[in-house]
Amino acid sequence: MTKQFTYIAIGIVLMGGGMVAHAQVPTMPAVPPQAQTAAPVAPVDAKAAKKVRLQEAVRKVEQSLMVRITNLEGLAAKIQARIAKIQAEGKDMTLANTKLADAQKAIVAAKAELAILTKADTAMIASAKPATGFANIKNKTAKNVVVKIKAAHKALVDVIVIMKGQGTPGSATSTVQ
Repeated sequence: MTKQFTYIAIGIVLMGGGMVAHAQVPTMPAVPPQAQTAAPVAPVDAKAAKKVRLQEAVRKVEQSLMVRITNLEGLAAKIQARIAKIQAEGKDMTLANTKLADAQKAIVAAKAELAILTKADTAMIASAKPATGFANIKNKTAKNVVVKIKAAHKALVDVIVIMKGQGTPGSATSTVQ
């Protein structure tokens, strides 16, 4: 130890304190060797892991579709408030109101399809072949929900077009053809 200290002191003096000589110090292992062995990992059931992955995928799809439906409901509420404001100005918005009612019916239909998707998810987990159930959910049930959401969106766009025309259907753009 004194020899190492001597080398460090000489290094400090020779370098002017700017650089310190490095002395090798013996180190102790942080963890005792008997504690370094890892606990054996339990074998994972492949089917159970696959069911969990498929269930998580369906949950994400459900959540995404629910967000889209919620956004449409919020948009419908804003449109309804706007229609009420335009009607208060004395303009005729009967066509917009009927289209808005159609849009709200389409939103309710999308919610009903989403409930069917949730039931299908439960059936998929209980089935012997969850991958087949997942394919049915993805290719049929989820697509039905998306079709209903698109129909609701289109109906809301139609309402906005009518509102922009202030009671008359037509294009909401300013281009002339």
